[in-house]
Amino acid sequence: MALRMGKDIGSFAPGSPGERMRPAVVARAFQGLPPAHREILTETVFRDRSVNEAAASLGVPVDVVKVRVYQALRALSAAVETPRTFA
Repeated sequence: MALRMGKDIGSFAPGSPGERMRPAVVARAFQGLPPAHREILTETVFRDRSVNEAAASLGVPVDVVKVRVYQALRALSAAVETPRTFA
């Protein structure tokens, strides 16, 4: 989920395509993920660890890390894309 510097992602206005990349929107979606998804993304994305390093840190096989990262990124993407309604 790397952002390219200098790439115009559009307006952050509600309903615009760029709104989904707003840091607050991504942070809220991240907080809504299950703990296992947050853990794997923290290890690989935020701590910038390789899958081998994350596997050693978490005590799981590399293939498990790969699957979990894939599932977590899909869940995060779906959470960002799904509009939240507030009561």
